[in-house]
Amino acid sequence: MKGARKRSPLLLAAAGLLAASLSLGQAGAQEQAADWRGEFEAVCVKTDLALSLSSEELSDLVARCDRLAERIGAEGESVRKVYLKRLNSCRALFVYVLETRGAGSAGESAPAPAPQGTPAAGQGSAPAP
Repeated sequence: MKGARKRSPLLLAAAGLLAASLSLGQAGAQEQAADWRGEFEAVCVKTDLALSLSSEELSDLVARCDRLAERIGAEGESVRKVYLKRLNSCRALFVYVLETRGAGSAGESAPAPAPQGTPAAGQGSAPAP
């Protein structure tokens, strides 16, 4: 019995340390998720202003979308599918505005299509007539 009593505080201390490390790990994961979600909102909120943004700002937003897609790609399947679809829609709008501006000026190149492999906004599965 004495041995069991001596181990009990050690077990409690070990359990406490384990619980603390798990909660810190969860807090870190939640901070990372909140971090990319904040970036997602900061990027996609600019779609309302896309026509008034400069080409440089639009190119920066496209690059931010590409970097953000990599971070979202590490999420679970449901979150990844939903947020990548929404992000691709935002990115497609920025690229479209850049392309329409680039049609009038030579030497300005538009960014490449979305690298994620999911269809961009406006691209359905139905074939063109």
